[in-house]
Amino acid sequence: MKKESLSHETHQKIIDAAELFLKRDQGKPVNLIDAVDWMTQIASSGDLNRVTDIYLYEDGFSDTEKALKDTILHAITSIVAFEYQEQNFTYLENMVLADHSIQSDHALDYFLKIGRYHEKFKDGTLAFVERSFDVFSENQLNISAFYLLKLYKEEKRVTDLFHKIRTLNDEKYRKKEFILNASEGGDEASKEIRIGKFFSEILKGNPIDNVVFSKYVYQEEFFEGLKLYKKHEHSATEDQLAKFVNILTVLADEMANFIHSLAKNAMDAGFHLSNFDHQYKFNPEIRKQLQQLIDLLKAKKRKAANIDIANLCSAKAKISTSIPNLLKKEEIGEDMLQLAKSFEKVDSDAVAIKLYESIMNDFQAESSRLSSGLFPEISYIDSRPKREIEIFEMANASHKKLTAQNSIENTPRTVKKEDLVPAGEPSQEEIENMPAKAENSFFARLKRLFKN
Repeated sequence: MKKESLSHETHQKIIDAAELFLKRDQGKPVNLIDAVDWMTQIASSGDLNRVTDIYLYEDGFSDTEKALKDTILHAITSIVAFEYQEQNFTYLENMVLADHSIQSDHALDYFLKIGRYHEKFKDGTLAFVERSFDVFSENQLNISAFYLLKLYKEEKRVTDLFHKIRTLNDEKYRKKEFILNASEGGDEASKEIRIGKFFSEILKGNPIDNVVFSKYVYQEEFFEGLKLYKKHEHSATEDQLAKFVNILTVLADEMANFIHSLAKNAMDAGFHLSNFDHQYKFNPEIRKQLQQLIDLLKAKKRKAANIDIANLCSAKAKISTSIPNLLKKEEIGEDMLQLAKSFEKVDSDAVAIKLYESIMNDFQAESSRLSSGLFPEISYIDSRPKREIEIFEMANASHKKLTAQNSIENTPRTVKKEDLVPAGEPSQEEIENMPAKAENSFFARLKRLFKN
């Protein structure tokens, strides 16, 4: 779309009005009477298709400075689009379906935005998507899914439409690696539960080779494995139990890495793993199962079990940070606190210190986070829930103890890398991305209400 094709007079009036709105937003003393009058005149002019053209040009093709562009788009959507008639929506619908161009994508984005801005247009907007989404491009399906999930109110019609769109998108466009339906890409043998066979061989005293699990049944394998452990906890020898726990730890690590990878793919697309239940069914009970095994091993108070505990804690924490929409912030914080303490137990103080710092950063009071520190005498209001304050205080106390201790010793203690399950100890990048910076990641992942 070229600027020359637009109505110059209308375009300039909209820009002039938006400049006044923007100045007011910036705190400058301006009179908005003219701006409101100009936008009202445009909205009542009758020829609103030309305003649609201006919106699409500004949204996808102009070089207007961002703050002004945002104001232009908001002014058009909130004031002018409210007066749209059937012919204006028909004009916009034809643009959406004309081709699979950038302009078509922006037309759909605008169409969905109108339905979100103005309740009176919502039913018509949803009806258009319902009858047309099967011919949408991949980008258009993603745009529709984003609006339905993030911006429209959660109700049956919206959620049903969202799942239909995601299913069609998976069938037509998603890569096979991302489609996790166990009926595809594997035969029945790949879904066989094998953990019982491994434990049986351990009880017979036979060596265990080729410990491999299918990703399609990681969770089921762990559920069954925990049942076997509890069943034989008092009848099997300590050596047999230790060997079995080692297998369960490897399984937990593979499962956590798999879930984390799927969740990252979903988040990169602007969604949560739970939005893909039709492709991969995550069972939240797996966290409780992991915690049961951790508690059982802790109760034995055997130093040799600390490595397994640390890796199980790492697996649980990685899973928890992969499903932030299903948990309270304090639940993730508790898992990260447990992880840090478990690394203390295996003499990996450097990792524990970084984890504590990460937890403290995430759970500090917002007023403290935003304070310049120039006026320490000011008493800030702490609006955190009690449990979040407790998590912060525990992390702070442990951090102080470890840093003081390491300062005295001047020799950081480390656990041998080969003792830990591969990928069990988080890397520097994982440490920074898993628990901390939550305000910029998991707990603040929702995009701005309307993208421009």
